[in-house]
Amino acid sequence: MTVEPSPADELAGVFAHLSGILLTEATVSSALDTLTSLAADTIGSSIGAGVSLLTADGKRTTSAATDPLVERLDNLQYELDQGPCLSSWRELSVFRSDGRDDEGRWPAWVPRAHELGMRSFVSAPLVHRDQACGAIKVYSTEVDAFDERDEDVLRRFGEQAAIFVANVQTVEAANRLSDNLKETLRTRDMVAMARGMVMARRRVGPEEAFRQLMAESHRARRLLRDVAETIVGSSTNE
Repeated sequence: MTVEPSPADELAGVFAHLSGILLTEATVSSALDTLTSLAADTIGSSIGAGVSLLTADGKRTTSAATDPLVERLDNLQYELDQGPCLSSWRELSVFRSDGRDDEGRWPAWVPRAHELGMRSFVSAPLVHRDQACGAIKVYSTEVDAFDERDEDVLRRFGEQAAIFVANVQTVEAANRLSDNLKETLRTRDMVAMARGMVMARRRVGPEEAFRQLMAESHRARRLLRDVAETIVGSSTNE
């Protein structure tokens, strides 16, 4: 007799696998796609799942979705600035609806979502270190499709997705710092070379040479780095 793995076992297995993925920008997309697909498959009666995040320029976007209806329902929330996904994000809480007509929350979003065929949903925040960075949600076209167990499962999905997002943000911040550091070092080396050339040409000391570079930068209203590049470049034309 074959024993089917429980949802908890299935979640533990996929999370263990995903935790070993090196989170480049490409694999993050793959990891979120895997999480949303598993969420849609694990939570019964779901027609699709999605993850909402902020883009680099601060816009809300659906970063992963298993069905076009998910994106349409999410985009409607962004347009109206209301809905369960945004409420989960803002309030760090799980929201569930059975899809009946007396739903009083999100009065602008719910009627239009019903027009698209949506009835039930569960939405959970992506929380890392007490801060929300997005939300994960599942939708259904059936009334009363989800229960408390589904809330708990999606909450765990949200916790795992938050770890991925936080790791990505850490890597991206480190890359930006690395790029800034490289540029700083390049500027320092360029200025040092230009100062040495001024010292040799004008027979002045290092402090006076640097003062003259600064004076030229101010006079020409150019960055010190640009002034230094011009001086160093001039030596190749002599």
